[in-house]
Amino acid sequence: MIEGRLGILDMLDEESRLPSGADGSYITKLYQKFEKDKFFAKPRFGQTAFTVKHYACDVTYEVEGFIDKNKDTVAEEQLQVLQESSMPFVVEITKIEKAPEVVDARTKRFSSISKKPTLGSIFKESLISLMATIHETEVNYIRCIKPNEAKVAFAFEAPMVMAQLRACGVLETIRISNAGYPSRYVFSDFASRYYLLVHSKERKGDRKALTMKIVNKLITEEDKYQVGKSKIFFRAGQVILHF
Repeated sequence: MIEGRLGILDMLDEESRLPSGADGSYITKLYQKFEKDKFFAKPRFGQTAFTVKHYACDVTYEVEGFIDKNKDTVAEEQLQVLQESSMPFVVEITKIEKAPEVVDARTKRFSSISKKPTLGSIFKESLISLMATIHETEVNYIRCIKPNEAKVAFAFEAPMVMAQLRACGVLETIRISNAGYPSRYVFSDFASRYYLLVHSKERKGDRKALTMKIVNKLITEEDKYQVGKSKIFFRAGQVILHF
């Protein structure tokens, strides 16, 4: 719906290239195109925003200024000045995209397309390149949480932090973990570690039997653990609480 064919970005590029393109007509086309899409929603009031129902939470976008920003109307002269900078970094980040060349079917000659890349198309290509790199490498993520809007020390805004945790999928991960049995032990490992919790007279039988004697002595609620063929599984926090 976002970056696919005739998706939100493609429709934004199309509207940006129209002489009469405007934010109002763009949002109207979105409403008509994605009216029945379960991941798209229009606001109850107003006609200047739309909501995308992402995995972690809903995100609302205001379309005011979308067309002007997408056109990226920076004068070619300004970009040329930056390209002549003595700093390689400045030259790299202001690199001018060359217009692609196509063959004219009538003249059989190459001609350059005058369409300048929009911010939406540049972002889309960058996203495709990023995803290709991610699939080719082993990625490790570090989740950074911004504690407050002003970025000052020792200030903690709970609603803001909660929104970030929800958007990152952390709360959903915790919910799934709590609903399952994240702590698990092989019978032999569990028995070897906690055998001292039962009397020496009870330490008879195989490792599975010893494990069950230990668990039954300390945990009375049967839904707090599950027994498998080779392992025993515990709800979150049960091992710390009882053992």
